[in-house]
Amino acid sequence: MIFHALRLPHYFTNHIRRQMAELYASSAIADIAMAVVMLFEPIFLYSVLGFTINEVLLFMGAVYVFYILLIPFGAKIANRFGYEHAIFFSIPFQILYWGLLFGSQQNMVLVFFAPLAFALQKSLYWPAFHAIIARFANQGQQGREFSLLRQIINLSFVLGPYLGGLISEQFGVRITFVVASAVYFCSFIPLFTTKEIFIPKVYKFRDTLKLYRKLPKKFLGYLGFGEELLVLTVWPIFIFIVVKNYEDTGILATLAAFVAMVIGLYIGMLTDSSKSKVLLLRFGAVLYFLTWIGRIVANTFYTLFAIDSVSRVGKEMVFIPLSTVTYERAESSHIMPYVVFFEQSLAIGKLLAVLLGVIVFGLTGSFLAVFILAGLFSLLYMLI
Repeated sequence: MIFHALRLPHYFTNHIRRQMAELYASSAIADIAMAVVMLFEPIFLYSVLGFTINEVLLFMGAVYVFYILLIPFGAKIANRFGYEHAIFFSIPFQILYWGLLFGSQQNMVLVFFAPLAFALQKSLYWPAFHAIIARFANQGQQGREFSLLRQIINLSFVLGPYLGGLISEQFGVRITFVVASAVYFCSFIPLFTTKEIFIPKVYKFRDTLKLYRKLPKKFLGYLGFGEELLVLTVWPIFIFIVVKNYEDTGILATLAAFVAMVIGLYIGMLTDSSKSKVLLLRFGAVLYFLTWIGRIVANTFYTLFAIDSVSRVGKEMVFIPLSTVTYERAESSHIMPYVVFFEQSLAIGKLLAVLLGVIVFGLTGSFLAVFILAGLFSLLYMLI
């Protein structure tokens, strides 16, 4: 099969395993669909449904309350039926989530069910996704293999926001959700080009609880992902308020994602050096913190583009080595307990960011105050 033979000799030192190649292909399809609509989800809640900033944050907070509770069950399903099958099971819930969102224009009751649907998708998808990388990435090139997957995501975000902005501006946000759902549904196809060979395993949550006691510093470090919730909710709304239309919002995100994608591939090669991991993560965390503070001057299209580009590069410098260390640790131990520890910790961080974000914005009414909060969260990454 083409996936079995995939080899990029100038970038990788070893063959990419079939499971990783299938994940690359599936992610490419899923992420283009996610990129088309993700930037506009908080904008949809804010500009179409009339949510306030705090209500948008609380909506995402509800997602992560459910997610924290459901992750162990998603891990059990992945260990029972197979990683690729768990990803397949997640697809209908993502489409249901989008359906509930745009259906809420006619019936606002539907929006209250959307967080549960999204949490179910995440609970089935992410434990399986991480387990595939931890289990099947080749030793010595985990950084490059994850970086390539990360840049597939970034490539999707080069194309997706522009397409999403164009479709939303010309045909409305509802059509954008319909197009994204149709594309996303096809993401299961690469996963089943070959039969998944999987030996069922038993996952016990108490194995994850042991890691909380054993690795408190890493738990605090993973709380840094609280900034990610703020960058995916408050920041798009801020961009939309400044540029004032969907199409320009999409173009800006597209250009910034392209810059991050090019630099991210090089960061992946550096990450496979043990010394570089630490330096990249620490320098990236500081740079990323400074970009949050720098958003105070982002009040035109070009300053938004500049700060968003540098911010994405800083995030790549943090996220690629951080994730590589996580996958190496998971692969060297029992994979699923560590994967659940990672995902649950970052979900707790995002829920904490929601609660603090609601308090900070409620007291100040200032985007800058929320940006400073996100910057402080990003400094926690240095604890990993």
